[in-house]
Amino acid sequence: MPVASVALLLHLLSMAAAATAALAMDPAERETLLLVMEAVSSDRDWRSVGPDPCGSPWPGLECKPVPAAGNVSSAAARLHVTRLDFGVAPNPTCKDGAAFPHLAFALPHLQSLFLVDCFKNPAATTAFTLPPSANLTSSRLQQLSVRSNPSLSGTLPPQLSSIRSLQVLTVSQNALIRGEVPQGIGELKSLVHLDLSYNSLTGTIPSRIGELRSLVGLDLSYNSFSGSIPGQLGDLAMLQKLDLSSNNLTGGVPATITGLTSLTFLALSNNGLSGHLPAGLSDLLDLQYLIMENNPMGVPLPSELGDIARLQELRLANSGYSGSIPETLGRLASLTTLSLENNNLTGRIPAGLSRLKRMYHLNLSKNGLDGVVPFDGAFLRRLGRNLDLSGNPGLCVDGRAVLQADVGVGVCRRAGDGGDIASVSAATDVLSVGTLFRRDGQLWLAGGRWSALLLIRPVAVALCCSCCLLL
Repeated sequence: MPVASVALLLHLLSMAAAATAALAMDPAERETLLLVMEAVSSDRDWRSVGPDPCGSPWPGLECKPVPAAGNVSSAAARLHVTRLDFGVAPNPTCKDGAAFPHLAFALPHLQSLFLVDCFKNPAATTAFTLPPSANLTSSRLQQLSVRSNPSLSGTLPPQLSSIRSLQVLTVSQNALIRGEVPQGIGELKSLVHLDLSYNSLTGTIPSRIGELRSLVGLDLSYNSFSGSIPGQLGDLAMLQKLDLSSNNLTGGVPATITGLTSLTFLALSNNGLSGHLPAGLSDLLDLQYLIMENNPMGVPLPSELGDIARLQELRLANSGYSGSIPETLGRLASLTTLSLENNNLTGRIPAGLSRLKRMYHLNLSKNGLDGVVPFDGAFLRRLGRNLDLSGNPGLCVDGRAVLQADVGVGVCRRAGDGGDIASVSAATDVLSVGTLFRRDGQLWLAGGRWSALLLIRPVAVALCCSCCLLL
């Protein structure tokens, strides 16, 4: 080979070597990463895995090129650690004595940190602590997920408010995380999702959460929050999901909730809320799920519920609602689930419910409803076991709509002019009889039990009913 060619080849090789050295991970960043890995996981000897963690990425590690200051070319950019995942395979598992990785926040380009099912040693707890606030102000972290860690203990660190770049904060399913939410949470103006569910948090819901104007999802469910729902939550104009269920909240639903016009999911179940739902619910044009079971509301159902046009699920069970079921619910063409069981509802079932073609789950059990069930055989067959009307002694099903599935009520017995009361089964000498009502100009009976000896004309039946009442 000519001397000139050899010289050119050596020059190219030296340039490539220099470029590789220039693009290799910064030694200080590599050392910080190694300390983080050693503090959390003992899956392997991390120092002997390889000289460049980003060159052949380690499990749970994601790297991206970041151009140096003043250099916009990604071709000459170093690779930096941008994401770390611990706890769930194929990511590194956490050792029994794992510490919360403070040094991860010192990785200069880290954007996402996941610690899922990581701290779970029943013999030793791990404290949830962060570096001092001064060490977090330059952080580029956008997503922090600390989830399903049964041995992680302590309170929510107030230093969280110093990570101003955070867009997604998930601290969920950590039963030993207690105490109040720091008021500084209102400083995280970039937050889009805040999930603090399934912990043991106490105190009131901070009103400053209403300052997080970019928030799309807020989940504070399954804690022990007390007091009232802050009216300031109504300032979250971009909010699509609000879940405050399974706490100890009291008072009424604030009227400001109706200003959440982007809301699609509202869950307030299992609290101590009471009183009337706020007027203006029909302004929630995108609301699809309204879940408010197990609250001592103790008022009539508002007819305005039928004006929430896109509603798919309406769950208001076990909440002391009284009066009749609003006829307007028959206008909810998208409704798939209606749960009104265990209330104090009276009167007839609105016939309009039978026209809801998407309905597949209907529970009206344990109320005081009466009359003929206004559902034909096709509707009853479509819902099958997903229809429960039991616990309403005054209800009965028209014999023409009888099907095999048990919907919890008996068949109506007609007491027409000149005719006898018809029994469900010719093999029995006992009839189910109770409420006497008129339908289509004829008398019908629902509920109760009378002997077949009372197969007599309607006037006599009415007289016997009066006699029974006197007894």
